[in-house]
Amino acid sequence: MPKYSYKCAQCNNIITIYHSIGDKKTDCSACEAPGTLKRLPSKFSLNIQEKKSKVGDLVKHSIEEFGKELEQEKEKLRNEFFHPDE
Repeated sequence: MPKYSYKCAQCNNIITIYHSIGDKKTDCSACEAPGTLKRLPSKFSLNIQEKKSKVGDLVKHSIEEFGKELEQEKEKLRNEFFHPDE
């Protein structure tokens, strides 16, 4: 159930109550004054998270980079030592 905060207009007490979205509370439980509660705006946050790396992502990236470098070296050696025209 959602949590709502109310402030009493008579005693200025702030009350936090869990109830369904359709319910509205109006009577203060602290001073028992009827019809004095006003709901306070709810605080919210946008839970936007940056993509976090997973375990092993750094190793995977390093292996991929090493593989690319290895292919470049193999190609360089092929060109250096293997000459089909000779």
